[in-house]
Amino acid sequence: MSVIAIDLGSRRIGIAVSDSGVMATPHSVMRNEGDVIAKLAHLATELEADTFVLGIPRRTHASANDQKYRDFAEELRQRTCKPVVLWDESLSTVEASERLRASGRNRREAQKDIDMHAAAVILQSYLDEAAHDAGDGRKS
Repeated sequence: MSVIAIDLGSRRIGIAVSDSGVMATPHSVMRNEGDVIAKLAHLATELEADTFVLGIPRRTHASANDQKYRDFAEELRQRTCKPVVLWDESLSTVEASERLRASGRNRREAQKDIDMHAAAVILQSYLDEAAHDAGDGRKS
């Protein structure tokens, strides 16, 4: 089970991957410009990924921004013919920032990689939930 997680930002897109279905690994950061769906589709083919996990902010009330994520997910699903799971990204950037600081990276260095580490936090949360559901005998 190979999975790609996406932390969609207005300027940058963080990407994380998991080949094992157990551990998320930060992969890369791409600029959010041009045909990013095509770039993600190419990456999925290259990595033989079968699922995308798209981080989406959870809010108490819907906003116009939420539709942007849903539209992005639908276009990605249509163009790749792969499932796209919308996953709560709440505090993923904060957690990624704390992990990078704890590893001794200074703020300037950490800023370059924060998006892919946030994607890894999102993906790890998804993988942990899938493992928990599988352990309960439920289908994930």
